[in-house]
Amino acid sequence: MSVRTQPLQPLNNGQINARSNNITPIKLKKSKDFYEVPSIQPPQAVQQQQQNLQKKKKKEKLSALCKTPPSVVRTRNGRDYKRGLFLGEGGFARCFQMKDSSGQIYAAKTVAKASIKNEKTKTKLLSEIKIHKSLNHPNIVNFIDCFEDDINVYILLEICPNQSLVELLKTRKRLTEPEVRFFMVQIIGAVKYLHSRRVIHRDLKLGNIFFDPQMNLKIGDFGLASILPSNDSRKYTICGTPNYIAPEVLGGKNNGGHSFEVDIWAIGIMMYALLVGKPPFQSKDVQIIYERIKKSDYDFPIDKPISEDAKHLIRDLLETNPIKRPSINEILNYNWFKGTFPDKINEVSLTKQPEGLDLLSKGQSAINFNLIKANSGIYTPKAKNPVEILKTDLQSESRTVLPKSLSPNDTKLKYKEVDANVYSTKKKIQFNSNFQNSIVNLNSTTMKTYTNIRKMESIVMNGLHDNTREFEITNYENPTLISKWVDYSNKYGFSYQLNNDDIGVLFNDNNTLLKLTNDDQFLELLLMEDEGWTCIENNISNYPNKYKRQLEIVDFFAKYMNSNLSKVSDLQQRKEIVFLRRYTRTSEFIMFEMTNGNFQFNFKDHHKIVISNNGLLITHISPNRITQTHPLLHILRHGDFPSVHLPDCLDKISIIKEAIQEKAYM
Repeated sequence: MSVRTQPLQPLNNGQINARSNNITPIKLKKSKDFYEVPSIQPPQAVQQQQQNLQKKKKKEKLSALCKTPPSVVRTRNGRDYKRGLFLGEGGFARCFQMKDSSGQIYAAKTVAKASIKNEKTKTKLLSEIKIHKSLNHPNIVNFIDCFEDDINVYILLEICPNQSLVELLKTRKRLTEPEVRFFMVQIIGAVKYLHSRRVIHRDLKLGNIFFDPQMNLKIGDFGLASILPSNDSRKYTICGTPNYIAPEVLGGKNNGGHSFEVDIWAIGIMMYALLVGKPPFQSKDVQIIYERIKKSDYDFPIDKPISEDAKHLIRDLLETNPIKRPSINEILNYNWFKGTFPDKINEVSLTKQPEGLDLLSKGQSAINFNLIKANSGIYTPKAKNPVEILKTDLQSESRTVLPKSLSPNDTKLKYKEVDANVYSTKKKIQFNSNFQNSIVNLNSTTMKTYTNIRKMESIVMNGLHDNTREFEITNYENPTLISKWVDYSNKYGFSYQLNNDDIGVLFNDNNTLLKLTNDDQFLELLLMEDEGWTCIENNISNYPNKYKRQLEIVDFFAKYMNSNLSKVSDLQQRKEIVFLRRYTRTSEFIMFEMTNGNFQFNFKDHHKIVISNNGLLITHISPNRITQTHPLLHILRHGDFPSVHLPDCLDKISIIKEAIQEKAYM
């Protein structure tokens, strides 16, 4: 659905959608049968008019049934959203701005409950929500929330303020090959992610690919998306947008069904359209479009020249036999991608051809190409488990459409996140050993994590766009990190020892105890629902009785780790008080989120990486304890650490980026 965004403004009776009955009227085009009817008409004329009106109504889009949301939409989880401007509509839904209590603006895809007339339609909507909700990629529109009221179902999405590729093409008529290369890498990265999770989009087109504020592309609209349970399974529904439908889709069951290759075909259609100015099979008659698709009847206009390498790739992408099309992993190996490649796309591209593209060297283009591939997830070896649709995802209470399983609150985090409103404080906290049992609010020091996630994501996403960022750092100091750990969460919790020898236990009740080495103090970190994180300092020789058992557990783990585990880094002096806030274990790595905003990744090949200093610095600890810290941009530029080689360096950084980004949206 194409969306135009404007600043959120208050609505009054003179503005669009501000109607007292909250019902969007159906506007019919005038024709000979619909001019004003005289007050006295023959019965036959009245009957004819009614029949024509009924026929006209049947042709209206289902989105016409969508009633304008109330000025304030209230959700089951207590969050209220203020309705803003009308953004646009597609065949099944209308889109409005929605603003939450913090002022954040989203796009709300609004589906009328009146259009959900049967179980099949309902299942289709819930499947779209389940699939989109399960996705997390920098080039896919971010799913925020879903909820309903008495008249509509709302899908709340990240708003993309710079419109879509279809508006760009309408304005520019044709794009340069360097720009299209950039766009293709981001689209291919997102499609690779979808396919790794067994999701076929089935409606990839210029109008469903949007620009975020930084002019990065985001794939949206998963209304036709489907999941393949296995590699040899097929889908048979004939669906999609005429200009983009693959020939095997048109064949339906007679053609053996379709699979992931339909998205590869759509990538070829979009590439052709961006370079030539229109889709290759375009016609006013849909049947002619279908006949041309089946026969692969298209050409490259002489008056709109493109390179031979571009033609070669397009021809392979638009192979009528899906087996002969390149796989998603093979596309970027084509010679066409070795051409001029920009480091970013600016807003100037929305209205005119950017300058300076012909000044990029071959070496700089290669660096930019590799960086954008890394940012788009190309190097990620594999995604998480495939998306699944469970019966509980499609079963709701009798009076509602959305089941509880699709509520954004259904996932119970092992370690609870703190509400974003606690991150605004700028107060600096320093621990003083002279006070006892005092309560210190740690919102400023321990809650940097939310901000650092965004900064880390921004650094990796923007890469070398601002080469001055690395010179803001003058001291490449090695960070505090976890040197030993024991996961005993099936009974007590997760214990760890820092490289300053402080010992901590993250207990199963989410609270942490940290025993400071060579000090008579121990600290407890508590999560207060209304106040955020709070730290309590106690004296080791004089403490409340409630801590006795916890201290015994800390000592037990300390003895075990000192006797059985080796350190991963050399001992260093305590530079700051650091806690383990949360950890995540996967088959590839274990991720530690620290209260100073740092992220530590221990990979299964025994190499460790720490992201620190608001995402600007990266530290590598080798298996033989050699530690090196450098600016992240420096490592991205050179592809490896200068002193000790880090195997699959860019792959690991891509995995780190994806893991941190996932936490940013939980």
